[in-house]
Amino acid sequence: MTDSIFSRQYSRRSVLKAGLYGVAGLTAAPAILEACASTSPSTSSTGGGKIVMGTFTDNAMTPIRDVFNKRFTAETGIQVQYNETNYDAWYQASKNDGLNKTGAYDIYVMDDSWVPEFAAGKVIQSLDKLGFQVNPDILTNGLNQGYWPPKVGAKMKDFASATPELYAIVIIDDVEILYYNKDFFPTAPKTWDDIAAVAAAKAKPNGPFGWSARGVKGNPIVQTYLPLLNSYGGNFVNNDWSPGFAGPEGVGALERLLSFIPYMPSGVAEFDTDQETQSLLQGKCMALTEYTGLSHQVDDASASKVAGKINMAATPSQEKSGPAIGTFICGIASGAKNPQGAKKYLEWFTSAQIQTDFAKTNGSAAVTKSALTDPSIASQYRWLPAIADAVNNSVAKPHTPDEPKMEDILGTRLNEALVQALQRKSGYTAIAQAKLTQAANEITAYLKQQGGYI
Repeated sequence: MTDSIFSRQYSRRSVLKAGLYGVAGLTAAPAILEACASTSPSTSSTGGGKIVMGTFTDNAMTPIRDVFNKRFTAETGIQVQYNETNYDAWYQASKNDGLNKTGAYDIYVMDDSWVPEFAAGKVIQSLDKLGFQVNPDILTNGLNQGYWPPKVGAKMKDFASATPELYAIVIIDDVEILYYNKDFFPTAPKTWDDIAAVAAAKAKPNGPFGWSARGVKGNPIVQTYLPLLNSYGGNFVNNDWSPGFAGPEGVGALERLLSFIPYMPSGVAEFDTDQETQSLLQGKCMALTEYTGLSHQVDDASASKVAGKINMAATPSQEKSGPAIGTFICGIASGAKNPQGAKKYLEWFTSAQIQTDFAKTNGSAAVTKSALTDPSIASQYRWLPAIADAVNNSVAKPHTPDEPKMEDILGTRLNEALVQALQRKSGYTAIAQAKLTQAANEITAYLKQQGGYI
């Protein structure tokens, strides 16, 4: 492995934006706190102590900060100091803390894309070696995001024969799901063909549009493309690290995306999360794919003109469903002063009862099957079973510290393909073939330059 792996800056995942992950002011928090006293399993007091949790600022973490950390202290006597900062600053701070073993933090809340670098670089500790007890009810695809080397998919040569160890545990199952307006889709569309048929029949030039996308180059358009690519049977990379999107499956997926152009907003090549979701919430879009944070806005009348009309499902199939997954995940710092207290917290938070109560708190994206599929909770938060279905069908991005660069290359060419297609209004197959071949060649050259892959 080259030293450069540990010096590269991760790009900020565009969906992680304060405001999108609103939790409606935690209106359920008082009820949950009251319920905690009567429904929680007993936990023996440790006699005190403290753990320090660091995280990037995101409203998805609000229930953990305001409800569950206090509950953990009440049940165990262990104080939780919670520190947050912006995404990029926290990435650097946590990496520096772990590499230097300064002991400023016990728990890092991470984007799961950090796991390869942080685990390979020993920024975080092996949870297996700490004796971490995994709740068997945690959904497998969410759990797998915390292993290094990865349990499935391509492995870097230096780690190809190593036994996967759990280095981080999922705490929020963030995944892409389909959001659709039930005025146009009385039941969830199962395939991309279903979306296309309704778009062709009901979309209008100035709205409602049949489909919207994040078209900005880099991460945004890649997140739009991946559920299509996966569903058509393609791969971001194959197990030998060759790009898996330049063949018929990837071309077909991009051609399908471009075929929605007559039914999409004209400025979609410049759309990021904010623009895409506003199109849906203003009633100007019939359907789109997005991460779970949007679910907290769809019934908010102050944010949505179609409150109560947006339903959710796993992303559509062609050969299969293939949502992209991007979890919130926790590791224990290599220099943690209280690693056993941190382990106790993470085992507690991912336990059956706590996850059930987490799901009850404004429909948070719990990580256990029982919490996400509980009929009584789902009757109030209808997106939770869709999250479970999406996680179970999800496809992870390549597990490597170089994934952000690969994503940037692919996303640049996808955006160029979209811009060309918007201009020409035809020739989608040729555009898709040319741009995906270019991206594949560039990614292959980059991985050869880095070493450790091919």
